[in-house]
Amino acid sequence: MSQKLVPLTIVKGAGHEFIPLPNGENATVADFHSIRTETTNSPTYLTSGFYKIEAGPDRPAHYTFEESKYVLSGQIDVLDEATGITHHLVPGDFAFFYVGSKVKFSTKSQGLAFFAVTRPVKTPHPNLKGREESTKARL
Repeated sequence: MSQKLVPLTIVKGAGHEFIPLPNGENATVADFHSIRTETTNSPTYLTSGFYKIEAGPDRPAHYTFEESKYVLSGQIDVLDEATGITHHLVPGDFAFFYVGSKVKFSTKSQGLAFFAVTRPVKTPHPNLKGREESTKARL
């Protein structure tokens, strides 16, 4: 069985350090890549990016899609409203949010996580325009 080879997409400099918080907000998502899958029986989107939070009010989220978060720096506190337990996530911790999960994100300082979600792009990563390498690029 022969399949067509598809080139990779490489985003140069997809660094989290260039993600500004919106005015008056203490948290934001910054999507940097999204693709509609073609390998499943029910196609969906796979989007990845960064989640950044600083001290401030709780950030509620009620999930209508799946998401996984991997903490890169700082601490992100997650109150799971289904159990009443607050999880204190630190670098190296991983969390999975199911459809129907209801949580509140917070932090006493700051936190940064990489995420992958099953939804289209909501908030494009700022400062990445023009950083995708051409499929003709050679390493």
